[in-house]
Amino acid sequence: MSEPLESQDPLAEPEPVLVPGDRIDSLAALRGQAQEIIDEVLSGTEPSGERLRAKLRASIARHPGFPELALLEHLMNRASGS
Repeated sequence: MSEPLESQDPLAEPEPVLVPGDRIDSLAALRGQAQEIIDEVLSGTEPSGERLRAKLRASIARHPGFPELALLEHLMNRASGS
């Protein structure tokens, strides 16, 4: 059984949450899903969504090769109103 959250070091890097099984396959699947979502958003053509797409491209540029991190950053920024 794991320790309660209160006793964990708040500055420690959390373990990634992945589905059970082979961690490499799970990470690859997660990255693939994130990339599909990114591709879908970036394929939009409506002018009203251009600002959103530009912000997503900026997140992608800050996390090259890690679409899951780019998407997470993008969603967190949207949730916070940034």
